[in-house]
Amino acid sequence: MIVKQSDFEDKIKKFALMEDARDDLWERARTLLVKGYEIEAYILILATWNFADFRYFLKNFNLKSFENTIKKLSPIFKKLENKSFQEVDFSDKKIRKDIKLVYGEFKKHVRQTGTSKVIALKNPNLFVMWDTGIRKLYHIDNKGSPDDYIEFLKKMKEEFKDIKWQNKNRPLAKVIDEYNYVLTQEE
Repeated sequence: MIVKQSDFEDKIKKFALMEDARDDLWERARTLLVKGYEIEAYILILATWNFADFRYFLKNFNLKSFENTIKKLSPIFKKLENKSFQEVDFSDKKIRKDIKLVYGEFKKHVRQTGTSKVIALKNPNLFVMWDTGIRKLYHIDNKGSPDDYIEFLKKMKEEFKDIKWQNKNRPLAKVIDEYNYVLTQEE
């Protein structure tokens, strides 16, 4: 289903009324990340945007291993840093390989929902977040494999292809998550 501009704008307005505190924390986490506090940014976003899962795996969370994963994936993120959701061909084998690697490595630490939050925080122009409700909404297996995530990105690109969005402070990929979140709350 192709999303209509008016429906999109209505849902984004609803999101703003629903989520001002967590959305503010998103911006603070982005600021931390940009200033070089990458681990702290991810922990903040996981603790606030993925708290249901995070509280369970935190006691077994290996911070050093997580840091090593971040360092290992840094060159991939560097390669993807100027890519945007609107421009990327998610069928491209090189792009798919990079996304699958990044997604798969982070999923080992913070599962499927946390992974989408972390990678979207790192590159909010490219990655759309998801959670259990959004996967359910789009009939995606809750295990959320790397292939599932890429298919989700392709689906989002198709469904939101007619949306006009120019706000540089809030990339389309981030706002699509807001739209999807509102849909899950309306069900």
